[in-house]
Amino acid sequence: MSTVKSKSEVKKASGASAAESKPGLSVSEEMSATPEQRYQMIMESAYFRAETRGFVGGDPAQDWLEAEAEIDRMLQGSGQPSQISEKQAFQKKLEAQLAEWDTKIDELKEKALKAKDEMRADFEMQLEAIASKRASVQAKAHELRLRSEGAWGDLKGGTEKAWDEMRKALDQIVSRFK
Repeated sequence: MSTVKSKSEVKKASGASAAESKPGLSVSEEMSATPEQRYQMIMESAYFRAETRGFVGGDPAQDWLEAEAEIDRMLQGSGQPSQISEKQAFQKKLEAQLAEWDTKIDELKEKALKAKDEMRADFEMQLEAIASKRASVQAKAHELRLRSEGAWGDLKGGTEKAWDEMRKALDQIVSRFK
């Protein structure tokens, strides 16, 4: 088990102490780290996030992503939250779409419950197909969260394809059972 360091120790390990000793230079202007140091800093920051909530609840992948963004901002010298990245914008759009689809699916389930027996069976079959497509999109969204800013582009195309298939299937069932 590695020794857990305080945030100030993490900053020193990344080279912050050298910057702090030079007059006229901010810590962030002099900060640089090897990939191994960056990884260690992210790991420790993610650990602190989990520790702060008592290791209860939360999502380790989300802790990692937030820690990665924090460390990257620190190493880039901004110290301020950066503008939303293309990946984050795509993720937010995807998550909003999933929530909208969940609402539509719930409405369809209610219609299915009120439908006549023969129509209900067709409804349920269509809803099973939709549930499978939705699970595929959800899995892609989860995988997307785990990818770094630089490595998510290869996943975007597959996610968009699954998204489009889900949208078409849901539109088809909604129009069929109006």
